[in-house]
Order: sequence, then C-alpha cells, then structure tokens
Amino acid sequence: MNEAMPRSTNRNLSRWGDPAVVKEGLVGGRRIVVAATAGPRLGGKKGFVLGPGATANQVRVLLDGSKGPITLHIRYVDLLKGPPA
Repeated sequence: MNEAMPRSTNRNLSRWGDPAVVKEGLVGGRRIVVAATAGPRLGGKKGFVLGPGATANQVRVLLDGSKGPITLHIRYVDLLKGPPA
C-alpha cells in the first residue's frame, strides 16, 4: 500500500490570492499576533518577526516569553497596529 497522504487535511483554512503581497509587511522587527486559527496553544500570542522562513509562505517569529524562535505559515500571522518597532 503506497498511497500518498494529502499534504493537509484541514480544509477550513483560508486561501491566499497572492502570499507574496501578504508577506510584504512581515519584515524583521514588526510586531505580530498569532491568529486564533493557529490553535489554542499559540492563538493570541504576541511577538515579533525575525525574518523570512525557508519558503515564501513562512516567517520566523519570536513570541513574547519564548526561549527560541519558531516558524509559522503567514496565514497564522497578523500584524499589530502601529509603526514598525
């Protein structure tokens, strides 16, 4: 049985028209909040962007109170209001 598994089984996620446009504001130093759709453990946490991830749809962030950075898909990252830090 060599059946391929689907890459994602969560079909309720929104789809972006052009991820590059969304990621434009996600530059190093910007304050962010993790979207509630990221789940109960991460949703609502705040932090800041460190830089781009390994792919165009990823961003490296350091959440407030965390010891190390994590990589998140851009659909889970919302910019906080206000000027860049």
